[in-house]
Amino acid sequence: MKIKSIIFSFLAVAAFSFAVMGSAYSAVIEIFYLPHPPAEAVVRDVDAVIKGFKGVEVKKYSFEDPGSRKPIAKYNIKEHSPVMIFVNGKNQFSLGKRQVALKNFPKGNAFVPMFEGNWSYEDLKQILKSAAGGK
Repeated sequence: MKIKSIIFSFLAVAAFSFAVMGSAYSAVIEIFYLPHPPAEAVVRDVDAVIKGFKGVEVKKYSFEDPGSRKPIAKYNIKEHSPVMIFVNGKNQFSLGKRQVALKNFPKGNAFVPMFEGNWSYEDLKQILKSAAGGK
């Protein structure tokens, strides 16, 4: 009987510890980018948006850094894109009736028109408000 009680107590403490550790961040943002000035400017602007939110973990990966291969493979990224942003493992979101993909340059801020995305910094704020539980 004592062994069952000890095991149950251990499992309860372990489960609580994992729950507390898992809630350290309310949102994890992973930014993949080409290390070139236009894409780096977008990353700086995204950083400025993110700074308005607490409890957010940011991870940045250059597409050209060999150390980024594992996270790139995790998301099976094969297309050429100057910037891709994942929030809690997703980069496609429904905002009202619109579908938004956080990739390429934000709408109206495309260095190269063929890489203009369908998202804006305001869209990113809305997504983060939902993911991070407000400001």
